[in-house]
Amino acid sequence: MFEFDQDAKIYGVTAVENRFILDYLPDAKGDYVKVYLWGLFACAWKGPEYTLEEMAADLDMPRAEIEAALRYWERRALVSHISSEPPVYRFYSPTQRQTANLADLPVDKEYVSFAENVYPVFGDRREVKPSEIALAWEWVRDVGLSQEAVLMLLHHCIEKRGVHFSFKAAEKLAVAMKEANVAGSEDAEQFLQHSQIIQDGARKVLSRMGKRRAATEDELALYEKWTGEWGFEPQAVLDACRETTGGDPSFKYLDGILNRLRTQTDARTGEGMAQKLDEEKEEREKAQEVFSRLGAKISGPAAATVYRSMLSEQPHGVLLLAADECLRTHKKLDDMKALLASWKNRGLTTEEAVRQYLEKYREANLALRELFEACGHSGRPTEADRKLYEKWRGWGYGPELLRCAAEQARNAEGGKIAYLDKVLEAWHEAGITSVEQAQGRRRPPSAPKTKTVSAQQYGQRQYTEAELLAVSDDLIEEARKQRG
Repeated sequence: MFEFDQDAKIYGVTAVENRFILDYLPDAKGDYVKVYLWGLFACAWKGPEYTLEEMAADLDMPRAEIEAALRYWERRALVSHISSEPPVYRFYSPTQRQTANLADLPVDKEYVSFAENVYPVFGDRREVKPSEIALAWEWVRDVGLSQEAVLMLLHHCIEKRGVHFSFKAAEKLAVAMKEANVAGSEDAEQFLQHSQIIQDGARKVLSRMGKRRAATEDELALYEKWTGEWGFEPQAVLDACRETTGGDPSFKYLDGILNRLRTQTDARTGEGMAQKLDEEKEEREKAQEVFSRLGAKISGPAAATVYRSMLSEQPHGVLLLAADECLRTHKKLDDMKALLASWKNRGLTTEEAVRQYLEKYREANLALRELFEACGHSGRPTEADRKLYEKWRGWGYGPELLRCAAEQARNAEGGKIAYLDKVLEAWHEAGITSVEQAQGRRRPPSAPKTKTVSAQQYGQRQYTEAELLAVSDDLIEEARKQRG
């Protein structure tokens, strides 16, 4: 009797043919290669009593995974399952399988029959490798598809991806068929027809983006999500592509656009999508019109959000007037919001109402500035001053008569505007309506004396046109006071 020393295996060699490395290893899973190599080692060094349980423990793998790997190598004719009780597996040399008479070696007749059905699918257009046949057979044995469904899948891939398609890539479709509970040929036909719709739709999207290539598996998955889970019609997806014109368009970018749109609108049809996108385009253009008039650099989603917020308070025409007003007085976006709030509080919610208000406002400010200069009053017109001016105008007093009264108030002690109001009130009660009548009228008693401080001792000054016409400063300040 002859045998190796038990420690000899540590220093020995397990032969692995280069043909295995070249022809079989590249297509196999890592764990399957590990099982094959360990099986070769076990044949040489472990002896006939070595069990699957021991192999599973040595490799730290579940027994079921060990058996799946051995079945994989069975289909490649490198291993034969000799018996089940106890389990016995016989390993063959790759060279032996290619040079020996296969009739003398154990084979899987069902697998051979399947292979004979696969080769005619490709004919002489492509030489199918044994490893590819074995992979397709896994879709039958491991994935659970029928042989008819797998053959239909191969025909489908040739038609849509070309005769030299990747079996590895096709495996994803096989798994998807299983997940869709495809059983017989009718189920397979229906599934592949649906798959074709997805591929055609994804191809049209790529074409719309200016890309001339087939869709990737990830892109097909996105398209199926858009038209399936999210419910967009194919035309709606194509219409959404017009939002991807900036930079290099991609399915990922389009996915973000469609995700936003599905949360903002119920539109899922092509017509509804086109209408929604037209509305968004118009909104962007109007927002840019407002911010351009304001002189503010805001764009993108931020511009739309700010514009939408202001539009909920005032119409577009009023926003433009507010932007013009703020630009003229060097005010910014926050000031514009305050100005809009002030107008709304006054009930000014139409473009015409705001225009009339601004015209009257400027007219009153200009007239009051001139009266302030005539009576020697310093400061800017206030809301109270404008109410007084409106009252005086209501009495029918024009610029000449008002200036006459202001000149009389020039030497008054104390509040000159209060004195001016007393003069005009006395004239109104006396029915004075002309400068001649006013000049012959005695002055009313002086207003109560008030303490004069140095801050009130202003001489006359010349006002610029901008100062005379200013509206925004006062309105914005009033709006802020109202907000507290």
